[in-house]
Amino acid sequence: MITIPDSVTFIGSYAFYYTGLTNVTIPDSVTFIGSYAFAGRYESTLTSVTIGNSVTYIGDCAFNNCNKLTSITIPNSVTRIGQGAFSNCEKLTSVTFQGTITKDNLGVDNWSSPFSGDLREKYLAGGIGTYLRSGYNSWTKQ
Repeated sequence: MITIPDSVTFIGSYAFYYTGLTNVTIPDSVTFIGSYAFAGRYESTLTSVTIGNSVTYIGDCAFNNCNKLTSITIPNSVTRIGQGAFSNCEKLTSVTFQGTITKDNLGVDNWSSPFSGDLREKYLAGGIGTYLRSGYNSWTKQ
């Protein structure tokens, strides 16, 4: 586990790339999470992430290969999620969106969706709420 101090406002690209972290709490002072910030090379030990309520941007592949991560809550402050931000998170079964992210700010297209499977499309159609994985590549709104 790591404690990021409240004085931190920006987590740069590759900041914690393949570090062996298991738990991380991103404080409300942070507004930006860079590309590959918490990603694993082949797999990650990260099991728990709390994203602070001031984060507006989650970069490309920020949590890529975090395949021990089971759930994530995207706070309403987030207005942009980059390509592949949560891709290859095979055990991710619950994603809660607390705010609205527009189509243009949620990855680029199906191929580079922030999430594995059809979650991008389901969120764009269903909006705020919790989505549960109902198959390997399929999600349903709870």
